[in-house]
Amino acid sequence: MLPESAARTQLADAIRMLERANVVDYNGHFSARTGDNRMLVNSGPSVRGALKEADIIAIDLDGKPLEGNVPPPLEFHLHSEIYRARPDVKAIVHTHPRWSTYLSMTGTSYKPVYAQGVLLGKIPLFDSPNSINTKAMGQQLAKELGERPSILLKSHGVTVVGADVTEAFTLAVYLEENSERQYMAMQIGEPYVFSEEEQQLCREKLWTKSLFQKTWDHYRSKLP
Repeated sequence: MLPESAARTQLADAIRMLERANVVDYNGHFSARTGDNRMLVNSGPSVRGALKEADIIAIDLDGKPLEGNVPPPLEFHLHSEIYRARPDVKAIVHTHPRWSTYLSMTGTSYKPVYAQGVLLGKIPLFDSPNSINTKAMGQQLAKELGERPSILLKSHGVTVVGADVTEAFTLAVYLEENSERQYMAMQIGEPYVFSEEEQQLCREKLWTKSLFQKTWDHYRSKLP
């Protein structure tokens, strides 16, 4: 686990990287677990495209600020309840991206049409467009996410989890890249979907820390 100073820098970079990749807009939030009852997350009022380390705040799993009084995002329950349900998860990102939201708006299933997109597996759909702004909704989302790395929220966005910030960031990017390819291919015809054998091969070859870091470094290089 990174020291908190380094974790704040990493989170701020991740959110600005996602904003430049059109995965995060004026909303969206990214957290990192830093203790049993402590996480870092971008503040509710923060400007995502110009995020600074000072915009990363520490809160407990009940949403109480542990430093100062800057409020967390309204959907902090999304993070806290997944952390409570998933000890393996150390980072969570919730975004409102374009392409995967088109799929959830129309009830179209996410399909692995792109090698990196295979890593998300079969993505469930949380059948509510509302914000995850209560403990009960956070608990329901965590239940439907289960042991998977991601879940779509109908007409709303997507939530992706990871063993660390780099993994969660990379999977969020892969999900949106696959969704864009799927959507665009559907305008021409029925896209090719990777077979089970092909998916297994992709998981064996592509689920590595070094390749996650390579993707991170690519997007990090685009920051000014």
